[in-house]
Amino acid sequence: MFLESNFTELFEKTDNHCKELLSTALEGIPSLGDQLTYETFDDLFAEGSNQNRAFVIEQGAVGHEQEGKTLFHYDEGDIIGLEIVEGMPRAKFYAESPVILRPFDREALWQAAMENTTKARQWGDYLLAECARHSAVIASLDTPTDKASLGFQTYAAGETIIKEGTESDTVYSIVEGHAEVFVKGIKVGEVLEDEIFGAMSLLTNSPRTASVVADSRCLVMVVPRNQFETMIKTHPRICLSLMENMARQIVALNHKVTAAHDS
Repeated sequence: MFLESNFTELFEKTDNHCKELLSTALEGIPSLGDQLTYETFDDLFAEGSNQNRAFVIEQGAVGHEQEGKTLFHYDEGDIIGLEIVEGMPRAKFYAESPVILRPFDREALWQAAMENTTKARQWGDYLLAECARHSAVIASLDTPTDKASLGFQTYAAGETIIKEGTESDTVYSIVEGHAEVFVKGIKVGEVLEDEIFGAMSLLTNSPRTASVVADSRCLVMVVPRNQFETMIKTHPRICLSLMENMARQIVALNHKVTAAHDS
């Protein structure tokens, strides 16, 4: 993805992170036939045969237009068409120069994404990163000083990212670094790069059940409640698998706490 103006180093980092996560999530998922080459197009998904497809851009750039305004362009390594949901506003995707696209059947792609917990987790990581990337686009449209870091926070080693018992209104994922998880002062786990944390208490509207403390300098992606809720509405099956995975993690953490208490 690229912007026509206000391109920043932070946005470039976010963009590269998104594409790396997408590449991992797409591993093992077959495309729908051969690559397609277009000289130009005015509205990719207006064509009937494309309405149930998603496309990975292999070469070239595709503009994203919303309500008559071009917000940004997708480029090599991006996927378009995942966010098309019946009953919701649809963006227009156009190309003014030649592009090469790799097609996927959208329904078959989501079925493959739900094949197992690992694959669902990969897609969940990508979708959260995509939320942060769109936040960076919003920040770039108007850049007061307090918006420069919208979507990201940096924590030094020893700083608390999440405090046990506090209210929750955000979900997190570590872009760079490593953190540790504590329950009542007892270390029960760790958080590695690209792992999602903080979602369960947000979804249950309950206080944080554990503290997460940076073990090294961490660059953390922060996804506000409203963006996370939008992702749940538009990609419910992926989020269901994420919830199942997080529930298993909670059970494992509870066992560790119980064992530590009994020893």
